[in-house]
Amino acid sequence: MFHKEGYKIIFIALVSFIAVLLLSDKFISLSWLKMAVQLLALFFFIMVLQFFRNPNRKITANKNTILAPVDGKVVVIEEVFEEEYFK
Repeated sequence: MFHKEGYKIIFIALVSFIAVLLLSDKFISLSWLKMAVQLLALFFFIMVLQFFRNPNRKITANKNTILAPVDGKVVVIEEVFEEEYFK
């Protein structure tokens, strides 16, 4: 469901989310501001979950297709010369 490298960050985001919920409930007296802060924290937590999601995919092998390890669409495949190498 989620990538194994993301569990630590998801845990930190969950603890942060709970902390924001509890602290905003204790220290913010305006109900609309409290709700806005809590919804913003929920939004960021959902974005962290979306970033580390790892959906199961059904792959059909075909010689005429290229399998890309990303979501989306491959726009161009071209040959390039790389002068700089990362080490």
